[in-house]
Order: sequence, then C-alpha cells, then structure tokens
Amino acid sequence: MNRLPNNSQRVVKPGVKKRRPPLACIQCYQRKLKCGRELPSCSRCSKAGNADECTYRGDKGRHTSVDGLFGDGPPKGAGGAAASTRMECSSTETLDNHVTSASQEVDMTHLEGQGNSTKFYGYSYPLNLYQQFTDLRPYIIKIKIQYPSINTLRDEIYAPFNDKHRRRQISKDGGLENTLRQLIPTKSTMDVLVQTYTDRYEITHRVLHIPTFITKYNSHWVDQSATPVHFLVQMLLVAATAASCHPEVFIDVFSHKITHDHVVRWAGVAEAWLSCHSNQPTRSWDILVSHCLLLIAKRANFIKEGSLWTSCGTLVRWAMAAGYHREAVSAARIPPFCREMRRRLWATIVELDLQASIERGMPPSVRIGDFNIKPPLSIDDESLEESMQSPSAGMPITTLTNTSFQALLYRSLPVRLRICALINGSCEEVDFDKVLELEEELVQALRDIPAWNNTNADPRQRQTATYINSMLGIVLHQYMLLLHFHFLVQTPSSSKGLMCRRARLEASTKILDYYQGLLNDEALPEQACRTGLIVAVLNICHEMYLNLGSRGPRQQLPFTDACDDDGSCGNQLSFDANYLGSDIMSDIISSVLPQDLDFTNDNLDLTFFHA
Repeated sequence: MNRLPNNSQRVVKPGVKKRRPPLACIQCYQRKLKCGRELPSCSRCSKAGNADECTYRGDKGRHTSVDGLFGDGPPKGAGGAAASTRMECSSTETLDNHVTSASQEVDMTHLEGQGNSTKFYGYSYPLNLYQQFTDLRPYIIKIKIQYPSINTLRDEIYAPFNDKHRRRQISKDGGLENTLRQLIPTKSTMDVLVQTYTDRYEITHRVLHIPTFITKYNSHWVDQSATPVHFLVQMLLVAATAASCHPEVFIDVFSHKITHDHVVRWAGVAEAWLSCHSNQPTRSWDILVSHCLLLIAKRANFIKEGSLWTSCGTLVRWAMAAGYHREAVSAARIPPFCREMRRRLWATIVELDLQASIERGMPPSVRIGDFNIKPPLSIDDESLEESMQSPSAGMPITTLTNTSFQALLYRSLPVRLRICALINGSCEEVDFDKVLELEEELVQALRDIPAWNNTNADPRQRQTATYINSMLGIVLHQYMLLLHFHFLVQTPSSSKGLMCRRARLEASTKILDYYQGLLNDEALPEQACRTGLIVAVLNICHEMYLNLGSRGPRQQLPFTDACDDDGSCGNQLSFDANYLGSDIMSDIISSVLPQDLDFTNDNLDLTFFHA
C-alpha cells in the first residue's frame, strides 16, 4: 500500500496533469519578458507606465466577482482546507489590491445618504475634485471648531432653498392662469429680456422659431387676454433665463425683492402649470418646448440644480416617446418646417441632458446608436417658413447663421457622448490609446470651427461670431479637460499621467481665456459664465497644489524660482504669472479656496469661503 509523504497536502487524481502556473504577471508572460513579481505591480510594468494593467493569474483583486470574494462554494474537504491555508496570504494581498482599486475609484466619486436613500455623484461632478486636496478637509474642520457660528450662518443662508422650507403652494387651475398673466413684466422690461435671450441663449439652445415667437410676442401686447396660456409660460421662462444676465433690471423697491427672487417665482409658477398639464400627451410641441425652456431657465439661474439631471432624463424620454429621436419617413405627415424644428429640439434636449450628466457625474441618457435623426441645418430662421413645401438647403458652415453653434456642436456629439460614458461609467481600466483617440477627435472638432471674419459685419454681428466661437471652444475644452483628468487620476505618477497633467492644464487655462475674452468684450456678464468654469478652476488649483507639494525643501520659493536654471521643473508644470493674475482667475479662485491654506501662493488674494 502506497502512502503519501506526511508533508504532502495535495491529492492528485489519476490522469489529471496539473499545469505549473507561470512565474510572471500576465503582461510580462504575454511579451515573454522576465518578471520581478512585485506587488501590487511588477517593476517592469511600473517602468513602462502600465502599473494599473499589471495583473497576476488568479488575481481577483481587479474584478468585482462576488463569488471570488464572498461566494458560498462547496463544502471544503481536507484538500480544500489545505488549499485555503496556502492561499491565505495571497488572498489577503488580493483583497488589499481590490480595496485599493475600489478606493481609488471612490476618491473621485461620492455617495451621499444611507441605506436606500442615497445620491451618487460620479467622476465629472466638479465638487468631487475637492477630495484631491488632502489638506483642505482637516483645515475646514479646524476652522469650524474654532468658529462654530459658520454652520449657523450656513443654515440661515441656505434655509430658503432647503426642501423643508418649501414655499407656499400656488393655487391651481384658473388661479394659475391669472397668476401667469400678472407675473408678465412690463413691455419695456420684456423687450430687453427677449432680446438678450435671442442673442445669448437661443443662439446656443435652439428651441424657438424666432420669427414665429416674435409675431406671437407682439400680438400679446395688442390683446393680452387672447394670449394662450402656454405662450404666457414660454414668455415667462424666456424672461427668467435672460434675467440671469441682467441682475439689475428687476428690483422691487417696495418688497425688497431682487431679480433672483422674481426669477424663482416665475420658474415656480411655470413649473406648477406644466405639472398640472403633465397628463397632456407628451407629443404636444408646446408642452415639450415649455419643459425645455424651464430646464434652461433653471440652469441659467441655479434653481433646483440637484434635480436637473433627472429632469433632463425625463425630458429625453418624453421626446423619444414622441419620436423626436427618429428621422421620420417621407410618407409621414410631417411638413418640412416641422421636421427641421424637431431636429433642432432633439439636439437641444440631448445637449441639455449631456451637460447635466457631466455636471452630475453620470453617464448620458442616450448613446449615439439610440437615435438616427438628421443633423440640424445651419440656416437662419428667416429661411424657414411654416408654409414651405420642400426642404431647405443649409448654408455652408463657414457662413454664420443663428444655428451655426448647434450645427457645429452636433458634429462632435458622438465623441462627447463617448467621453461622458467613459469617465462616468463603471469600467475601472483606462486605455491611454483610447484617450489619445478621443483627444484627436476633439482637436479636429476645434479645428473645424471657422473664424467667421467678415469685414462687412457690423459690431453686433462680430460680437455674435466671437461669442459662438468662444462657447464652442469652452464646451470642447471642457471634454478635453475631463478626459485627461480621468486618466490622470488612474495613473498619477506615470509619464502618461504627466502628459495628461499638461493637457488638462492647457484645457483649463483655455476655458478661462475664453471667458476672460467674453468679459472683456462685454458679450457675457460674470454671473452668466458657467459651462466648465468651476471644474477648470479646480483643476488649475489642483495643479498648483501638486506643484507646491512636490518641491520639498524649495516649498517657499515662488513658481518661477522653483524651476532649474534652464526653466525645467521636473514633475512640475509651469504657470504664466500674468495669467494667474488675471481678473477672472483672481475672482474665481477667491470664491473657491480659503485664505490661509498653507499650500496657496502668497501672491494670490484669497478670501475664506464656506465649504
């Protein structure tokens, strides 16, 4: 009778040949290279900048298989118990790797609440970047302990906006219509607001057919009692949106209400009316347009931002339920005018949802394969008439129209949808080649923006061309920034990570340059600068933080003195001192960072902010 040695812990079944596992990580084994088998990544993969891709056979740490971690397997025999003993150390290391990988993902995400009552904020949610400032949270805690009145002051400031302080409910049915008519501002005020809306918001969010809207608008002042209620709602929302550019226009001396108070009231009444009429068919054009205007007004005035993403998703589904995402067949009873307006509205709804997804840190509600509607034409509204019998031909993209922004932005929609899905998706691995591919598509979209240098244009037309050009650049650079920052968080110390640091810094400064130009040109007031602004500023601050933290003994030196004689700064990226001293940079940084943080530049005039 043959006996196994006492030190043997395996029972080998006859006819089963055990294969010796390779003594290398999967990446080195596939490339037939010698592997050092270091943990969590081997030295060869680390030097190649592929530390995140370094995995070992049997390593479950980079996967989320429940069976591999907590699964209820079959009952263990003697061999199973022995195998468990042999794998104990390896499993501990694997779990550590899994926790490390998960924690790296959580560092740029945020789950608020407990149990089933939670809110999740993904990678591109701008305020999640505060988690990268490791010194900021202890500092704020220390300040709050030192000055406990901060929390009391916060509650007093934000109380009117909390759910527990809901405003009185507005009367329904006939009372709503009377309220809407009473809230319409005077004609002189409305004239200013309507002009601002068409110049600054309608040109980037195509919702209305401007000639038709102006005709109905003029008719309202002839006989106000004959104005349909849905048009009153649209007028009020147009005024609310444009009021974000005119904080001085509507000040009620007697009630001490500022413009924002009126805007919140207008949006609330409009939303109440739309809620009462939510049982109307979603295919109603006027209802869809009004809902779209409501979201634009809310976003422009920072009203109920927490529900903006869900509201945009609902609007997307309403539009899809009405078939706006599909190109109607020629046999459909849809005239050419309506076909083009449907394309415009769908493009606007998708853009609203995409921007809300970026700002909320969520994947987009639709992907490029979910719709096949034709791109909107670059054509002036005057060339579109309700009575036309044949489709119109669009203008060349080099010719400026009041749909140029939408037509050009729609060209880059596929790449921007893919970027949003990538950075806010659940995939942990990031392929640098994919990052470069997406970046090249964004660069090409930036190259496609015409200069629109018409020497015969009047000053207003030239300002419009500058505004459209700048807003296109802001949107595209926002995605450039988020794309590179997403990869940077995954591989902060690699050479590829340094490339992404430089790319995200260039994109951030470009966004601020665009806004500074619009402010200098008086094309946009400061309070209307929003898209991509906060995330750009926070990324610049984060780069300053990383630079100052990597100086070591030279921490007290200014930016220029910290570099070597030849101007190189090692792992530090250089900053333009003149740029850091610009108006918009100083104003924005002073609003987002405390004054006495140790890692701030002495030359920056920063004021304490409540976090």
